[in-house]
Amino acid sequence: MPQVAVIGAGPAGLQTAIRLKELGVEVSVFEEHESIGVPEHCTGLISKRGVEELGLHLGDSLQNSIKGAKIFSPSGKMIKVKTKEVVAYVVNRKEFDSILLRKARLIGVHVSTETKLIDVRNNTLFIQNQKRGELRKADIIVGADGVNSTVRHLIGLKNNKDDFIHTIQTTCTGEFDPEMVEVHLLDYAKGFFAWVVPISKDKAKVGLGSTLGENISEALKKFISEKLKNARPYHYESALIPYGEPLKGIVKNNLVLIGDAAFQTKATTGGGVIFGMKSANILSQTIADTLNKKTTLNNYEKRMEKLNKELNFHFKIRRYANSLTPSELDELFLKLKNKGIEEFLIKEGNMDEPTKFIGKLLTNPKYFTMLGTAIKFLTA
Repeated sequence: MPQVAVIGAGPAGLQTAIRLKELGVEVSVFEEHESIGVPEHCTGLISKRGVEELGLHLGDSLQNSIKGAKIFSPSGKMIKVKTKEVVAYVVNRKEFDSILLRKARLIGVHVSTETKLIDVRNNTLFIQNQKRGELRKADIIVGADGVNSTVRHLIGLKNNKDDFIHTIQTTCTGEFDPEMVEVHLLDYAKGFFAWVVPISKDKAKVGLGSTLGENISEALKKFISEKLKNARPYHYESALIPYGEPLKGIVKNNLVLIGDAAFQTKATTGGGVIFGMKSANILSQTIADTLNKKTTLNNYEKRMEKLNKELNFHFKIRRYANSLTPSELDELFLKLKNKGIEEFLIKEGNMDEPTKFIGKLLTNPKYFTMLGTAIKFLTA
């Protein structure tokens, strides 16, 4: 009998299991899908800083290295931020997750695929293992089961359609700048944006997100035809991503949430790999302390305050951006560009931790004439 059952074998779930095992806790992982890392819904864009802080070895999952981004307003005004050094990596998520899986199994973590959680009662798990109903037991159940989390439902946390963004992504062949990501703010990518994440000079991951109810397939086709005329798309994937503040109340009795299930994702971009894995380290230590009677599982949310501060700031940026009309976004781009925002972001930008540069931006005398904009942002 494992002390902990982790539901879901994505990066957050596997990192939780790995750290728990390293801390001497017996743990099993249950994954609904037959193969780890598929279907691949993620762009695989992760920060270099996050990779280094987590001590990750990317190995064969590494597809490309990124030095900057081009961000386009609705009318096509561009803010370009390019550094001399690599700031992010593009990884193949199937291989990335497989590296974590091999590490987990190597240290003795049992991982079951085609195993779906149906219900939990106290420390009994009702699961469907390759279409057979079975029972398992564990002291603590970790819900790392993604955006449509069963464990979140069992905890009793409710969501509505405004809490999610519907995304679609394809791989395109064509001609791309291999060092630069593109972000396009479009009136037909409602509440989100379109993106181009290069894998090489002739291949990129191209996608678009929008609020639920929009025809994202047609929107993506429009984006490609208008902005990437030489691109040839193939192999589409669609998914929901959490879109909001990190959830509160993510611990109930012996149930606890991690990663996308807990909305530990950046509302600015939808990225959640780095934050999910950092949260996994915090949760693992909290579980180990709980089992050793040094603390309680409820301390997890308190220990998450620092990370949640950054995630809440990402949500604030997203909420402010979504409050602007296309013409207001164009005007903001022009003002920021004229104030030297590109040079500022090259020096101070941080794709994971916006609190470390937004404060400097708001207190920079160069931007004092934009006081009205700052107030609107802070009160959004």
